[in-house]
Amino acid sequence: MPSSTTARRFASAVGATAIALAGAAGCASPPAPAPAVPVAAAQPVPPPTGAPAELASAPAGSGAPAADRPEPTVPDAEPGAPARIRVGSIQVDAPVVPVGVDDAGLMEVPEDVRTIGWYRHGAGPGEDGSAVLSGHVDDRVQGRGAFYELATTSTGDTVEVDTGDGRTLAYRVDSVRNFGKEELPLEEVFQRSGPPRLVLITCGGEFDRATGHYVDNIVVTAVPV
Repeated sequence: MPSSTTARRFASAVGATAIALAGAAGCASPPAPAPAVPVAAAQPVPPPTGAPAELASAPAGSGAPAADRPEPTVPDAEPGAPARIRVGSIQVDAPVVPVGVDDAGLMEVPEDVRTIGWYRHGAGPGEDGSAVLSGHVDDRVQGRGAFYELATTSTGDTVEVDTGDGRTLAYRVDSVRNFGKEELPLEEVFQRSGPPRLVLITCGGEFDRATGHYVDNIVVTAVPV
């Protein structure tokens, strides 16, 4: 999945109550107050009207691994907000930054493909509902993104999220699913209530050379341990 300026937009149409993940490598969640996370404690923001969009995606396997380049510098996370994510089974150890929606109503995505975006208007880690993190799969210029191997995770894999207040929350993957962009179950993926869970999203499936986008979205759900 590609990136752009400070934040990349996903380009898929979405329902009003949540966002449909587009062909870009990252995806997002619906807005919801996050009491424990100051950055999201204000009035809820209207749900995005679309998911971040790919800009210059490339077929899987292109580009150099992110680990071959210096890690990007990101600002310190707010207390309670996710600061870093680790998925040992796919060698992910990446910084996380808060993202919101742009003037067009689309979810923002970090410019650097090695950085993961947390939808700050949704739940924070450990809160009720879905804490959604989206990341790029790859980019024509930058190469492989942080979630390049997300589709290869397995049920039972461990995910760890560090927060800005020094906590480390552990999760266990309980599902790895592949959805066509028009088939994403928005209400299920982007829950605003219910037990806490972590949702990781990127793009996957076949690469459509005609459109320059991946045709599917990879959705990994993990529960606290």
